[in-house]
Amino acid sequence: MTAREMQIAFEAQFDLAGLSHPLKSDEIFTLLNEAQDDLVRELFTRFEQSQVISDDLTPLIVKSAELDAKYGGDESAVDGFLYDYVELPADYLFGIASRSEVIYNTAGITYTLPVVTSRVATGSSTTIIVHNRVAQSDDIYQLLSDPFNRTRFKSPICDFATGQINVYTDSKFIIERVFLTYIKTPATIGFDTSAPSDTPSDFPDDLHKEIVDRAVNRLLERTSTVDNQKPEN
Repeated sequence: MTAREMQIAFEAQFDLAGLSHPLKSDEIFTLLNEAQDDLVRELFTRFEQSQVISDDLTPLIVKSAELDAKYGGDESAVDGFLYDYVELPADYLFGIASRSEVIYNTAGITYTLPVVTSRVATGSSTTIIVHNRVAQSDDIYQLLSDPFNRTRFKSPICDFATGQINVYTDSKFIIERVFLTYIKTPATIGFDTSAPSDTPSDFPDDLHKEIVDRAVNRLLERTSTVDNQKPEN
């Protein structure tokens, strides 16, 4: 369905019930987008519980996006550990998995900062791609100080900060890039002013009706709440 078709479906539900609403197109699109956001959060919650990506969620999955790493700086050291970081994509919504391209030397990695923002390995080194261990930011200090759980080149620790992923390193390795699999923000439901046709939804057709139903229910609930708050004559 396109945005226009979803708007028509929204209005048709009121026509079938013999009801009317005072909403303009933009207000209907706002309800549809709120309903879409609710649906995405619900689908992601199901994924977190089952670790199974449903067919409904598949259109929003971006697999192994390559993100070049930047150096957090010497002043970013946490208990002697430094970090490289990558900026999250503009359409990032929820993370699913991440891997790092690690450059290491078990005798100690050496590097320069020719571009200031990124570390470049010098001397002998080996490159591997490994899965990151995701930690909560509140747990970073504890993990990095734990000799059994601290970050290692075969299993680096990372955390998600505002707008970025930090991957913590020790004296043996640096991060070249991160491969991130994530759920993207769905396209906004509304008229596409840059094209003659409406913007289609990111979701498969069988979910369009659910989005419309949720939007209708939102309006009915709000209308009911307003009516209940009106003073009696």
